[in-house]
Amino acid sequence: MAANEARGVLVIYTGGTIGSKPRDPDPDSPQVVVPWVELEAGTPELEGLKKRGLRIDCEEIDPLDSCNVGPQEWQQIAGIIERRYDEFEGFVILHGTDTMVYTASALSFMLRELAKPVILTGAQRSALVDVRNDASQNFVTAIVLASPKFSGIPVVPEVCIYFGGKLLRGNRTVKRDTAGYDAYESPNLDPLGEVGDRIVIHESRLRPKPLAGRRFNVRKTLDTNVTTVLVYPGIQETDLAKRQLDGLAARPSNRPDGLKAAVILAYGSGNIPTLWRAWLENFRDARNQGMVIATVSQCKRGGVELGIYETSALLLELGFVAANDITLEAALCKLMVLLGDPDLSQEEVEETYQRALVGEQSSSVFLIKYPMKEGSITRGGEVASVRVPGRPVEGGWQPSNVERALLRFRGAMLNFSGTPPVNLSVYINLDRPEDASEDHPGYAGQFKKEPTSKEDQTILFDVTRVLTALVKPGDRASFTVFLDSEGAEFSWMSVELAIITKEVSG
Repeated sequence: MAANEARGVLVIYTGGTIGSKPRDPDPDSPQVVVPWVELEAGTPELEGLKKRGLRIDCEEIDPLDSCNVGPQEWQQIAGIIERRYDEFEGFVILHGTDTMVYTASALSFMLRELAKPVILTGAQRSALVDVRNDASQNFVTAIVLASPKFSGIPVVPEVCIYFGGKLLRGNRTVKRDTAGYDAYESPNLDPLGEVGDRIVIHESRLRPKPLAGRRFNVRKTLDTNVTTVLVYPGIQETDLAKRQLDGLAARPSNRPDGLKAAVILAYGSGNIPTLWRAWLENFRDARNQGMVIATVSQCKRGGVELGIYETSALLLELGFVAANDITLEAALCKLMVLLGDPDLSQEEVEETYQRALVGEQSSSVFLIKYPMKEGSITRGGEVASVRVPGRPVEGGWQPSNVERALLRFRGAMLNFSGTPPVNLSVYINLDRPEDASEDHPGYAGQFKKEPTSKEDQTILFDVTRVLTALVKPGDRASFTVFLDSEGAEFSWMSVELAIITKEVSG
């Protein structure tokens, strides 16, 4: 059957509360997951849908309590969807609530060029247990959402969670309630749809369908050697982080059993204690030995911003990377998929982690690293400047979506014998120093910086206005920095351009 003729829904049954009932006649006895035939028989609404012409088939993996679902089951689910992708117009995954967010997040990265709905759902109370339940409505509605031809609604080409009347992007969702029927939320993204007496799909919030000619494909290789480090007051005075990150010397990251990444649960917008040098060096050492050091916020709303302001640049110097407002669950799954790609180096994993791949975060960072050696300039009586040679500014960004463009000098120091601040002027695409003036179209402005003699510093210049006016993807961009204050010395180890873009759905 051709893909455009595909009809009906394939249910992938993994177990969970939605398919559970008491083991014994005693209603308070432990619950067990029943086989699909028993769940199907206990859901008469399915027969009603079939009588109206909707094809509903099922494949089941060994039904499990969701706390036992993990990467092996994700691979099974992805394999089923891959094998039967052309037969159906959508897929419903019945799943327990405890790990549903992890499965949804992982599948969103594993199922590439997805053009059909994949809807995960479950229940807080099974219809096999009580007539007062949320199982039947969640199940039936998920079926309807996954069959747009049958239901007459827009196609949702994403991995989603449907629960309690809301359709949520799977990799933006967190579980907020252990018992309530409204158990999930998407703190940093509005619902993709709401279901009441009618179904409303917000098409402007959906991910775009793959371009014509793009083929659905699946990434099934995962590397689960990822851990988490929770930051809390007092941890910096212990060796707990060191013990969590240690073992690299004995098990280097190029070994299959070596730790490959750590997700740091930081305060607020990505802050960690900075007064304990030995504590900070734990992360630098781990990163230098091959580990990706990613960070997420402990807050539900808002994101981590590293290297956007100089106050947070220390973490950049230590090797941290961030993915804005990504959830912990999505961060872990994203790293497992990226680390499972045998063709990605550590640096490529770090750069890719910072970009929105499937709508999992609200912004992306595109890094352009300039092949400059370390250097310095000193302003005496003569003009002092440094030119960062032009190179193409590549990446999937458009000037209209750029939130910030930051020229960042890493490992920088700024010494000054005079009265602060130090004045520096920056230009884009200035061919000759003698052409420098405020009337030059590439003049980005004069920046006032406080002197610093510390090594772990990033000195940055916001060049958003002029870059978006002069440069588009693929264009070459050079930068020239003038040291305007006499008696100042400016040095650096490396230079990069960070383009931060907002994620656009539709």
